Order: sequence, then structure tokens, then C-alpha cells
Amino acid sequence: MKFNIDNLLQKEIPSNKWLIKDANEKIIRAFSSNVEDVNNLSVEDEICMQKLIDFVRYSQDSILNDANNPDHLRPAVGLAAPQIGVNKNMFYMRIEWPVFNDEDDINEDETSTDNVEVSIEEYAMINPKYLAKSAQICAIESGEGCLSVDGDREGIVPRAYKIDVEGYDYLTKKNVKLTLRGYSSIVFQHELDHNEGNLYYDLINKDDANYVDESWILI
Repeated sequence: MKFNIDNLLQKEIPSNKWLIKDANEKIIRAFSSNVEDVNNLSVEDEICMQKLIDFVRYSQDSILNDANNPDHLRPAVGLAAPQIGVNKNMFYMRIEWPVFNDEDDINEDETSTDNVEVSIEEYAMINPKYLAKSAQICAIESGEGCLSVDGDREGIVPRAYKIDVEGYDYLTKKNVKLTLRGYSSIVFQHELDHNEGNLYYDLINKDDANYVDESWILI
């Protein structure tokens, strides 16, 4: 991702100090309220969304977010408003999908993706809600993590493979209806869970953290 500090939507450089951890149950476990008027955001709501976008984009930039920086951010694919102390139904997610124009040109020994062209899938959702969820379950084989959880809890997190959702997208300034599958669906559900006061490890099987049903799709 080519990102410049001048591209920040708000004035502060993203910092770990913004983050609220799961020990703060008053915020993290609270149910977030909807924004009253998505077409006329308050200054506070506008800044909140801008911080969510800036944090994720900045965290994904390996140059600006130098690993040797004392305030290095864990790279994120999403961030929800409660995670920065605001109990509003808002979140931002950003996925970089690698694009290979000619499979014959791919070097199988090449492990770096620095020069690989990417396609960006991103949503800055306000008042998102589910319309439908599939019965088919999927999960990330290596488990999920969270910026609000120090010391990631290991285990399989089952989620719906396909979801139909709607909400207001801050980026396009439109009400949108989306159908998401697989990894995109998982990220969306993870972030929306935050706005409902839930965390990923709530879904891990209490008796067997690595339980996987034979019908589940592992990603």
C-alpha cells in the first residue's frame, strides 16, 4: 500500500494509545447505538470514523508503521468504534487481495509480496446490520486475533460463510447492500461483533478450542 502521512483524514498519527482492551468491559462489552443521521454526522462521529480508517490504513503500511518504532501497530484488517472508546455502530475494514496478471510470471520461490499488485476491498460502515446468514460455517484455520485482546486466544472461531448485510458506507456516501463470502464475511462479522459487545473468543468451543465439524470450510 502506498500511503503518505499527508493522506490522514484527521490530525493525529494512529497510536496504540487509542486502543481499548477487553479488560475494559464497560466499553468493549457494551452494545453500540446507531448513528442518528448518517447524512449529517456529528463532528465526533466524523472524527471517529476517520480515526478507524486512518488506523487500519496506517497499520498496513510497512514503511510508515516501522516494525522498529516503539509505537509499532499490529497490522489490522479492521477496527470498530468501541475499540477506540466510542460505542457507536461503526467500523472500517480493508483487505488487500493480491492480483497476478500472468500466472506464468509468478516465481514459486518468491515469498515477498511487496511488489505484487493488489486489489483493495474496503468498507467504512455506519449502522451495519445483517439481512441473512448462511447455514454453511467457515473459519480461519489459524484462528482469529484482535487488537483489543493482548495475547491472542487460540482456537477455531466458527462463522457464517456467506452473509447479506446493509448499512451506510462512509467512503461512497451511500446506503449499500452487500453479499460477502469467506474471509471478507469473517472480517465483517468480527467487526460487527464488536459493536454488539461480543469478542471472537466467545465463539471458540469451550470444551475443545480446536473443534472443527466435518462440514465446515477452513480458510
